[in-house]
Amino acid sequence: MTVTTRPLTEDHGTRSRLVAAAAELVHAESYHAVGVKAICDRARVRRGSFYHFFDSKQALVLEAVEKIWEEFSREVLEVCRDRTLGPQARLEAMVDRIHRRHLRDRDRTGSVLGCCFGNLTAEATTLDEAIRQRLVRVFDDWAAALEAPLTDAQQLGEIDREATPRAIALEMISELQGLILMAKARNEPAVISSGGRNMIARLWGAGPHTRPHAGADRTPKEPA
Repeated sequence: MTVTTRPLTEDHGTRSRLVAAAAELVHAESYHAVGVKAICDRARVRRGSFYHFFDSKQALVLEAVEKIWEEFSREVLEVCRDRTLGPQARLEAMVDRIHRRHLRDRDRTGSVLGCCFGNLTAEATTLDEAIRQRLVRVFDDWAAALEAPLTDAQQLGEIDREATPRAIALEMISELQGLILMAKARNEPAVISSGGRNMIARLWGAGPHTRPHAGADRTPKEPA
């Protein structure tokens, strides 16, 4: 007797649609406002298919956060590792990429949706522990990406060494989250670009060895 099974590609496609739908809805609305039915409707799958792949909404949202983080890392943070640019230029490029993401959201939906990670964090006191802990790791990993250009800047004497790169990175992320929140309130992505560049300019002006804009040839030499 021949046994037929559903192709794995169909399973993968259904799961991917559910993850994509959850990412879109949680970003645009909130964790608590979005139910399983709304996610299934957006993904164009039956509710029973949801429970074939996920035990709960929490499990799906955790996977959606992973998807958003992977996209954010690739689209926004990869430039922080590009040592063909100077440290300041890398951070400015990161801010520009964040600005473009929010501009794209507004062009697509009519609204600045804010940072998905920040939006979820605002619900952190009522989220379960697994999601809260994942958000902590998101911000820690974001800070780790910023540490590379900040460390280079300190080695070049472009910014002072009063604070560690880690501490500066966390402060920068906190300020960026505030700028994104203000951009969401005003529905104006330009707030992120202007505020983010001002933040970086202040950092470069804070040290005793202020230097001009870091260009492509302003990177520390590798140790011999």
